[in-house]
Amino acid sequence: MLRKQMVIAGNVGADHAIFEQGASAGNVGNDKLLEQKTANPVALLLSSAMMLRHLQFPSFADRLETAVKWVISESHYRTKDLGGTSTTQEVVDAVIGALD
Repeated sequence: MLRKQMVIAGNVGADHAIFEQGASAGNVGNDKLLEQKTANPVALLLSSAMMLRHLQFPSFADRLETAVKWVISESHYRTKDLGGTSTTQEVVDAVIGALD
């Protein structure tokens, strides 16, 4: 269940690279998610870790991945799609707290 909600992507070329979260068609442009502030930030955070690794900052990538994984598995901060009631900001704040 959790992996389904955390699709990440990286497109790497000779001169450029783009890292992004995967999104289901039902979430793209969903004003309700924006209004309720309940979008799941996990995939974006994990694709950021992928970018850090690509930029040759593996220790920063590892720290971010570890913090995200801890928050979704051990803390009580999860967005609705992951079985919780937290807002996007609460999840991000929990990840930032786990980085410290």
